[in-house]
Amino acid sequence: MQCCVTLALLLSLSIVPAHGQNALRDLPAPQILALEPDLPEQTLSLTWRSDSALFDIEIFHTEFMTVVLNETVAVNADAGTGQHRWTWRSPLPLECTSHSVHIRARNQLTAGQWSPLQTIPGSDIPENSGSYMFPQDKTVLVGSNMSFCCIVKEKESFSEIHYRGQVINATRLSRRSYAVDVSNQPASSTTGTNVVCSSNTRSGVQELSTGAVVFVGYPPGDEGLLCETRDLATAEPCPEDAGKTLRCVSNVWEDNWTLETRNPLGTVQLKDSASLSDRVHLRAPENVTGVQVEAWRATLQWSWSVEAYKSLDMICQVRLFGGELSSLSNFTGAGLSSVMLERLWPDEDYTVTVRCASMHSFWRWGEESAPFRIHTKMARPDALDVWLWRDGFHTGRVFWKPLSVRESHGALIGFELSQSGGASFTLPPENLSLPITADNSSDIIVTVAARNPAGLSPASAAMAPAYIADSQLPVSELLGTGGSFQLSWQPDASASRGYVVEWVPAGCRGQCRVNWRKLPEANSSFSVEPGSLEDGVRFTVSLYALSDLAPKLLHRWTGFSRELTPIESVRELSANQTDSGVLLSWKPAVMEHQRGFIRGYTIYKANAGHLNLIANISNPDVHSFSVKGLSLSSYKFVVKAYTSAGEDMGATVTIKLQMDSAEMLFVGILVPLASMFCFIILITICCYRKREWVKKAFYPEIPGPKVPGGWSSPQAPLDVKPSPHSLVHIVETPDRDFIKEGLVPVPEEEEEDENLEVDSDSEPGLLRYYNQVIGSSASDSSASSSASVGSTHTDITYAGIQSPSSSSGAGYRPQTDPNDALRAQDEEVNNGYKPQCSWQMDSPEPENLSGSLGSPTSVTSSQFLIPESSEEKPQTASSWFHGFLSGKS
Repeated sequence: MQCCVTLALLLSLSIVPAHGQNALRDLPAPQILALEPDLPEQTLSLTWRSDSALFDIEIFHTEFMTVVLNETVAVNADAGTGQHRWTWRSPLPLECTSHSVHIRARNQLTAGQWSPLQTIPGSDIPENSGSYMFPQDKTVLVGSNMSFCCIVKEKESFSEIHYRGQVINATRLSRRSYAVDVSNQPASSTTGTNVVCSSNTRSGVQELSTGAVVFVGYPPGDEGLLCETRDLATAEPCPEDAGKTLRCVSNVWEDNWTLETRNPLGTVQLKDSASLSDRVHLRAPENVTGVQVEAWRATLQWSWSVEAYKSLDMICQVRLFGGELSSLSNFTGAGLSSVMLERLWPDEDYTVTVRCASMHSFWRWGEESAPFRIHTKMARPDALDVWLWRDGFHTGRVFWKPLSVRESHGALIGFELSQSGGASFTLPPENLSLPITADNSSDIIVTVAARNPAGLSPASAAMAPAYIADSQLPVSELLGTGGSFQLSWQPDASASRGYVVEWVPAGCRGQCRVNWRKLPEANSSFSVEPGSLEDGVRFTVSLYALSDLAPKLLHRWTGFSRELTPIESVRELSANQTDSGVLLSWKPAVMEHQRGFIRGYTIYKANAGHLNLIANISNPDVHSFSVKGLSLSSYKFVVKAYTSAGEDMGATVTIKLQMDSAEMLFVGILVPLASMFCFIILITICCYRKREWVKKAFYPEIPGPKVPGGWSSPQAPLDVKPSPHSLVHIVETPDRDFIKEGLVPVPEEEEEDENLEVDSDSEPGLLRYYNQVIGSSASDSSASSSASVGSTHTDITYAGIQSPSSSSGAGYRPQTDPNDALRAQDEEVNNGYKPQCSWQMDSPEPENLSGSLGSPTSVTSSQFLIPESSEEKPQTASSWFHGFLSGKS
């Protein structure tokens, strides 16, 4: 059974191809009758004959055989002709490249044979060697998509395609053809949208090859048909298309209108209906002129070119331009052709235009006339605003404000002034003030009038107010607000003619910029605007009451509209040394340079380029400051004044602190003395503590003199006393001069040890000397003296000299003969020990015997007398130092 089924399947498979081959032979290729291109519509129409109703169609870009369509379509044959017809729209212009088409029949299961290819040549065939771009001058709707192609010349290469200035990516269609796609195109300008193709030559130079223009827009709208009449007879339809007004004229007015409009993108019918009188659009007035032109008014006149306008009720509008004036004036009337313009300004240029419309049913303003220029005549100037300003008891100045063009009514010739009880003046037009001489004892009235070619203005009078200086009344401080002054006051009963607010730079005299404003009686406040004020300038503001008498000063203020930092530093800054530091003093800057209320001063000490604040003086009346606690050095101080806006640049002063003369003298003397005293004390203390070492180092102990023999050093001090039996006998010798004295040795009471050692440091009081005074009547004792000297045999060369117990009253005369002393010295040589004793520490010279122990003494004293030398020898430093080191006084 299974074997039978398999055989049946094989038989069936072998039967099907045979049936298919028969079917193909049953569907012959269609017979193409025509292939027709429609280049503007970018379509291909194919006509053929066939018995089938279902067909496969393929379309190629011929050169590269690129398939652009492969579609199965059902097309029935025409009943009359038996032909099949099919149309295809190409996305590209058919000129871009060649297109080839073939077709075959198809039933439900099989397809027949393909017909031969039918080709429509494009513009890129070799026969057309030029450059082209498609499509050309095409009109499309806004937002549509399009394709453009560029065919370059033979022997050139494609470069790029620009659409609205931008490069678009291109696709190659054939050897010479390239295409781009553009989507959602915006509306074109009035000249269309440019598409440009560039190519490269063989030399590599890029050049513009070709281009095209496309118009992207809208179909006609369904609004905008307007029918109107210009001459009250004919009709002028006015459809508005893309901002343009298109007019068409109908010789007969009909109340109902239908207008059909079309463009390449569509067709629209517009309808309108209106009566003739409702759609009157007047033409422009003609021949506009000015008649009867005066200073304050002028008459305009014009004419109409349409006769029907002369009876039409109309409204006319006159537009006036002149200087700063721009106005519109409306006038009505039947067939209006002239109007009078009032409220003009004298000596002014004006330009006027006129347009009119129907009053019955206003439709729209008619066309405007051409501009016409008129110039009004001059008139007398307006009255001047005059003010008399006083700057002193006997001086003042009269001011008047300049007249504007509207006030002068013509070019001014000059000003005429007169003063009560004085002469008249004529001033040129550039003068706006005149000095006057005022007297408080009588009222001074000045009148001023302006003159132009048309005449003299009304005279303006000003009465001089009484002069009151700032020092004669309290002046309030006025602070500016936003660069202006805000004033307010209590109403005054004397201000029957109002008030005057006057402001002038403070301290100004003579040629000053004076401003004033006259106010009504009801005013009690005023704002001085910044235009007449200057920042950093101090102003004096005065309020006057006006009446039939002289102006009365009510109040005065002073202030700055806007404060600035001072432009100048303090003046005459000086620094003076005081006992406790430095006294700084200065003067404030002049008022013109303060540029604000001085609120105080800041004091700085400059240190290495930096300013250190040491004081802030908040009282502006203080102009000095004392800096204390400074040492002797150099200092730099900076003083700055400040306002509410800040500090000035500052003034600098430098000072070097030194001691005064008394202190310098005191210190110059005391310091060296104190230093020397301290040095001596230190040396003394050091030497005292090291006295043993100093004694040994600088003054070693000198051993006493030794004598031969068995001398022994007594423990007690040497006491030389005269022995009772050793007396000095006075021997009178007539042969000698009475003034000679003699010495008689007296025997010692007790013998001294032969080995007596004399202490050179022993006190002088231990040597006792006895002097004998010889009177003038005593005889010469030279002989006995010689004998006495020669008979002396004691071991001590100089014994004590004792005065005799009984005296004859004659005074003792010392030996003054140097020969006797020399003989005595010679006799004593090698006769015993000679003690070391003299007035000086060094041994005396042999010739100088007056300094020995045998020096004269007084009669009653046992102490030494002054040596016979003419000057007393002071104790030497060596002896003082020796005593100091030995501890003896």
